[in-house]
Amino acid sequence: GTAAALYDSVLKSAPKDPAIYADAALVHGEIKQYRKAADLYEKAIRMGVKDPQVFYGLASIYEKLGQKKEAVAFFEKAAAARPSVETYNVLSLYYMKEKRYDDAIRIYGKLIALAPKKANNYNNLGRAYGLKGEVDKEIHYYQQALKYDREDDAVHFALGEAYEKKGQLDEALAAYKTAYALNPESPAARKIPSLNIRILQKRNP
Repeated sequence: GTAAALYDSVLKSAPKDPAIYADAALVHGEIKQYRKAADLYEKAIRMGVKDPQVFYGLASIYEKLGQKKEAVAFFEKAAAARPSVETYNVLSLYYMKEKRYDDAIRIYGKLIALAPKKANNYNNLGRAYGLKGEVDKEIHYYQQALKYDREDDAVHFALGEAYEKKGQLDEALAAYKTAYALNPESPAARKIPSLNIRILQKRNP
């Protein structure tokens, strides 16, 4: 609390310096005085601070205070001011949780632009399209994810489920078999026998 008290006394002597409000907010946040930190960040921003670190700091404080809507608004401001993987990851998790799939898809697209070889971004994009019911795009992005990480059994399994939704049973079976070969604990193990039966029934109605 000593640093916080020091900043508070500095603020009294330099009340017109917005940077000191932002620094003081950071210190108050670190000692879990979240409401005070939020007030100081808000004051700095009202005084004209446009630093993405400050937006991110205030968003994190709002998150701790349970002010979800305000947190998202400032994570968005931080991302607009300075695109970063960290900020986009936070936003995408929020959007997925809130079932705001179009917003999540937009953010995953930005993440792919920042890290075009990261399999997980394609996987997440596929999942978001799947939850929207756009199965062709879901399949496409799972395939993209597997280009960058062939060994991810969970993506092979998700791809199998997507093929199954489309009624492409042979492709689904192949994906499940790959998932099972990579990881015998995969839920694909349960899918394979029943899918084999369905394929036989389809061939011999």
